[in-house]
Amino acid sequence: MKLSILIPTYNRSKFLLKNLESLKSFIFKLKKFHEIEIIVSNNCSTDNTDQIITSYLDNYPDLKLRYFSQNKNIGLQKNALFVLNEAQGEYIMYLGDDDFLEFSYLKGVVEYIQTNTNVHCIIPSFVAINTSGESLEGGRDFNFANKLTKGGFYNCFINSWRGHQLSGLVLKREGLYDSYITHKVNNIYLFIYFVAYSCLHGNTYHFTKFPVKVTQPGQENKDWGYGKDGLLNEVFDNYKKLNVNLLQKGLLQLYFYTKQSWRLEYYENLGPKGFFNAFYCIWFSKNSTFFFRLFFPFVGLLVYFYRKMKNILN
Repeated sequence: MKLSILIPTYNRSKFLLKNLESLKSFIFKLKKFHEIEIIVSNNCSTDNTDQIITSYLDNYPDLKLRYFSQNKNIGLQKNALFVLNEAQGEYIMYLGDDDFLEFSYLKGVVEYIQTNTNVHCIIPSFVAINTSGESLEGGRDFNFANKLTKGGFYNCFINSWRGHQLSGLVLKREGLYDSYITHKVNNIYLFIYFVAYSCLHGNTYHFTKFPVKVTQPGQENKDWGYGKDGLLNEVFDNYKKLNVNLLQKGLLQLYFYTKQSWRLEYYENLGPKGFFNAFYCIWFSKNSTFFFRLFFPFVGLLVYFYRKMKNILN
């Protein structure tokens, strides 16, 4: 098995069905139904997800679709680890149940991993869509050229932050699960750890030509929040547990912040007291390293005022 497409799902049967239809047509078009499997783990959905998948298994026996149904909701992290542990492919690709691939992206990935065995990570660009499939503003890297980066710390430094978006990420499976468990990583951004680990161990292909369509449900539909620190303590857990030295951990945490400083700016609407409280919570978050704490006041304020000036000039 060359590739396992992993879909943890919960209560999105309509989108999941659309996704399965799309993937089925792609896999059959590529004539790779013996080399690509799809693994779906239903996280105890209360909708008709179970019925849809069962029907699919009956109607398309040639499709390598493996289905698991959890007896209780185990949360995203455990469900994402579950499908990874069940995967049999040399490579795995995570896909959100409401996010969609382009055929050319999947075709390009399959061709690339056939001939480039040193690649441990493929990172897509993405564009945002709403729940009706209409394009929205926003996305990442879709104007960038495709680029290959050799494995090592520099690769990890410039690319690991992109693991915050799971859909379309392709990773060499060997060692991922065991490393996550052995180092006791425990957070909701586990894909950042997987990308960082993969970047350290092999080459990364930033495959931007065919963006993944990522559904943005809108703030009103979110059933979670950013806590007191923009969830940066969760993110930093990945770098704290990574097998690199203390200076490198601090650099990774600082660079992640510079790429996603909106996690602090999010608190501006709470007024100065709320904003500085968030700043303090990030600065002294449990998983921040000594080097992060040493330089964050300077880096954080520099990035903040840079973005303010940029907005004014625009």
